[in-house]
Amino acid sequence: MLKKIALLLSAVMVILIAIVLVKTIQFSKPIPVKESLAIPALPDSVVSHMQQAIHFKTVSFGSNLPIDSAAFKEFWQFVGKSYPLVTKSLTQQSFNEFSRVFKWEGKHPELKPYVFMAHIDVVPIEKATEKQWTVPAFGGILKNDQIYGRGAADDKACVISILETVEKLLKQGFQPERTIYLSFGHDEEIGGPRGAGTIANWFKENKIHPEVVIDEGGMITKEHFPELKRPIALIGVTEKGYMSFLVSVQLEGGHSSMPVPETAIDILCKGLVNLRKKQMPYKILPPLQEMLQRVGPGLSFVQRMAIANQWLFEPILVKGLEKDKGTNAMLRTTIVPTILQAGIKDNVIPGLATATVNTRILPGQSIEEVEAFIKKQMNDDRIVVKRTGPASEDGPPVSVESVAFKKVEAATYQVMKDVIPTPFVMIGGTDSKYFQPIADGVIKFTPGIDPKGFHGVDERINKSDLARMMFFYELLMKHAGR
Repeated sequence: MLKKIALLLSAVMVILIAIVLVKTIQFSKPIPVKESLAIPALPDSVVSHMQQAIHFKTVSFGSNLPIDSAAFKEFWQFVGKSYPLVTKSLTQQSFNEFSRVFKWEGKHPELKPYVFMAHIDVVPIEKATEKQWTVPAFGGILKNDQIYGRGAADDKACVISILETVEKLLKQGFQPERTIYLSFGHDEEIGGPRGAGTIANWFKENKIHPEVVIDEGGMITKEHFPELKRPIALIGVTEKGYMSFLVSVQLEGGHSSMPVPETAIDILCKGLVNLRKKQMPYKILPPLQEMLQRVGPGLSFVQRMAIANQWLFEPILVKGLEKDKGTNAMLRTTIVPTILQAGIKDNVIPGLATATVNTRILPGQSIEEVEAFIKKQMNDDRIVVKRTGPASEDGPPVSVESVAFKKVEAATYQVMKDVIPTPFVMIGGTDSKYFQPIADGVIKFTPGIDPKGFHGVDERINKSDLARMMFFYELLMKHAGR
């Protein structure tokens, strides 16, 4: 009897191994390579305009904090002077003073329009890191073919590339087949309600239903999946939601010479440690699954085997994805404390300790679920959890079979040699979330290669990226036909 069981188990094992090997072999097909085009040379004027754009300190400090309105006004004066054909030939409209929409009438206005988006505001320079910059943060310095400065990568490169492209095409006498809108928000870095939010409402009220919306988002990377030895275009087809929570503890304070066993700071810190001990459950969404299918054939045999046989090896696959902070963020809702506040003097035990906890919510999960998880993990009724600031929950991802994805995918192949385009779950937020309910397809993608310094020190972008971005937008505008 035991011998029969052993033989049966052996037979099952052989069959199992055979199935795994067959699926792995079938999965190990060559990744397609498509022909790219030569990117036109970048005029010196574009570099100069990019440098000038960085000079304007169009900083969004916070939802309820004032801005330097003069800087925003001066930026638009610069646009009017630098892009005379855009200003003269396209109709434009202001929203809440500092956001703009330009309308480029197409030959067939009855067709659904395209929208090209970007934002003119930037995040502030953190005082603690200001001295770490190797160049002035708003200097727009050109060094080693890279343009440095706050906004170089996020997101004035997109603003300038779009405007330069339209100006160039207007000089050539080009008119698009369908109407094209240029949408430039002024408050994306604080959620975008007065900029893109208001603009999207205007589109809705005027029954303008775009076929394709293109905004900042994913990028071309050579740093991830280095074993592929090919660049990967991370084309954002959805983005994670956004919600911050203010967690606080209020107890009686006192003199530091007579501390109580547990202070508000103690309780808060213990709760935050508990919160960080456990992550929210993972979920492999369709865009991530498609990404694995597209890049998987170029990975190692073990990785190919795990991707091709997820029914058996999913826990191993997930464990591998969790090792990289980027791919881990595509798997789950992330939760992290970003601001801590307590105390007014070194000899006073504070009666109030607070922390801001920022969450980026996986599409399909709700703010309520995330809030419940935070409360459960902190596991202390003395810790009060409240929502704070702007909130968003993105809709379903754009299909890889959609017109929007196909158009961007085709243009991406043309502007980058040997590239592997793949759908991508945006782990950050964009203004295009407001267009999700009113457009056929919203794509979040910028064809720059691993730009550096997002929201950090020495933010910069390479001149070659500007050239590629302009060519990318030109292809999309020229091919926005019937």
